[in-house]
Amino acid sequence: MPGYDIIFVLPYPFSDHPSFPEGILKRTLESEGFSVGVIERPFWQKKESFSVLGKPNLFFAIISGPVDSIVLNYTSSRKRRVEDQYQKAGKGFFDNYPPSIKYRIRPDNTTIVFANRIKESFKDVPIIIGGVEASLRRFAHYDFQKDKIRRSILFDSRADLLVNGPGEKQIINIAEDLKNGKKIIDLELNGTSRIIKSISDIDKKIELPSLEDILGDKKKLLEAYLLKEKGMKSGKTICQKNGDRYVVSFPAEAYSGNDLDRFYSYDYSRTHFGSEGYSPALRMNLFSITSHRGCGGGCSFCSITQSEGKKIISRSTESIFKEAHLLMRHKEWKGVISDVGGPSAEMYGYGCVVSGCMKNSCLFTTHCSSLKKGDSYRELLKTLRNTKGIKNVFIGSGVRYDNLTVNPGLLEDILEYHSGKFLRIAPEHTEDHVLDIMRKPGFGSLKKFTELFYEINNKMRRRIQLSPYIIIGHPGETFEDIRIMKEKLRSIGLATDDAQIFTPTPGTYSTALYYSEITPDDKPLLVEKNIKELIKRKKYLSD
Repeated sequence: MPGYDIIFVLPYPFSDHPSFPEGILKRTLESEGFSVGVIERPFWQKKESFSVLGKPNLFFAIISGPVDSIVLNYTSSRKRRVEDQYQKAGKGFFDNYPPSIKYRIRPDNTTIVFANRIKESFKDVPIIIGGVEASLRRFAHYDFQKDKIRRSILFDSRADLLVNGPGEKQIINIAEDLKNGKKIIDLELNGTSRIIKSISDIDKKIELPSLEDILGDKKKLLEAYLLKEKGMKSGKTICQKNGDRYVVSFPAEAYSGNDLDRFYSYDYSRTHFGSEGYSPALRMNLFSITSHRGCGGGCSFCSITQSEGKKIISRSTESIFKEAHLLMRHKEWKGVISDVGGPSAEMYGYGCVVSGCMKNSCLFTTHCSSLKKGDSYRELLKTLRNTKGIKNVFIGSGVRYDNLTVNPGLLEDILEYHSGKFLRIAPEHTEDHVLDIMRKPGFGSLKKFTELFYEINNKMRRRIQLSPYIIIGHPGETFEDIRIMKEKLRSIGLATDDAQIFTPTPGTYSTALYYSEITPDDKPLLVEKNIKELIKRKKYLSD
């Protein structure tokens, strides 16, 4: 019996849903004629768990999930989480085993663990890694849990190729090339990274400080981030020396709205294959619709720009309406769409008239005049809520309150038709010197928004509560800032109990600042790293 062309390996139940990477990638590959097997939740302590489907014809693909395994497995205070929302019933440990790190279903550094286990049994089979964990760790990076610099995940996993960001087009190209007889060592595809011995033949490139440079000088991590950001925007190959070899990341793969329409057009069952029930993550997203990818915000602490990019890529309204009608065939459909959005929901339909823009953000420090906004999202919501068979359309994705301030009509519609008890916004902070570092609008923008919100909300038959999300302990913050923030938030009628301690996720600007403790212009930067002090700040704000 012929084996599968590609075998996916993932640390949680497979979800046939377009919001989950394994679902959309499997459907896309199958549409091109490739067969895909799935190994889910392998007992990673034994290498035999990775050979249950035999040897794939082309490659193994490790999908660690939509969230970095360290970020998912630990809190911001470095405490191990017990639950895992991507597992059935949220259970993070294998049944009939003690709840210890050794028997966690999703191991720390999932990609590295799985790849090395596969290598033990299949030394000659290509291994492809990708997703958030691999994308953010493709260069030398700071690991918060270990409190140290780690080398590229390509070295520790011994993977052959890394897919950066969303990978539908890349994984098709890889499969086609290998099917046609090309060797994995010869592939140099846009949207991928790999290890090579020399970069002398690469013309348009940016070279980052080496792993050894960063280990010897904290400032070099910030320098590397800023150069990486420049390289991503300019479309150059980004290179970093690790010992006597280089990690090279080729320019991003280009995606279009038509591409998204195709990838989201398949008749997803929105279930876990072969089993009843849902993980909390699938349950929450069961009737959600992705309208676009990318975010023009460019926030310092956010990984979206690193994985999806700044450019907004929107699906057609026809594609979204088709998906909405497919939802109605699901056995649990009750007429409610839980979310229509993307990284920032209201950015659906946004576009830029400038190609090759080198700005870090379309919205900071001011809204760029080249960013074309329009009213596409408002029209989309209106059409959906007036569609027969749909009772309610809610917004579960985040929204940029500064965008809603300049679009009061959209805000009014959201409050009247698309909100539950709360409208959640993410000002993150109130002190402008911290917000500047975060690449977020100043407190004056939040105050202006709340005035508009209360003006509209007070006219509503059903009042909505405004719920802000706050980050504690971001680089540049002091305890005095927390005291002032508490007063400011309460002065404009906002609660102060939804706050989270900053987590330095790998590969972001904020994390480079956190580790290096300097600003780009080489000035000292206050960074509180004592967990007890950060917990004290959080408690003060919420009391």
